[in-house]
Amino acid sequence: MEHVLHLGLQRHELVVLQMAHPGRAVAVSGSHWLTINGLDICLHAGQHALLPAGKLLLEGDGRLDLQGLPAKERAGNGLKLGLISV
Repeated sequence: MEHVLHLGLQRHELVVLQMAHPGRAVAVSGSHWLTINGLDICLHAGQHALLPAGKLLLEGDGRLDLQGLPAKERAGNGLKLGLISV
């Protein structure tokens, strides 16, 4: 089963999530800025990026989907408990 978190972001909103496992960010619409483990990523509609586990800060304007990666795409053999922890 694929886990997807659909986020509708508005300009000047800041969201902080703890990525429990690596995942993929997909910009469905708008533009988004993400930073995780010191890596800055800018995504525009139709673009995607692979994300490592860690604290994710994001802001933008539009829809961004966070997807969990299947076990075969993740490094290591850790137990998948969820995409994010709160």
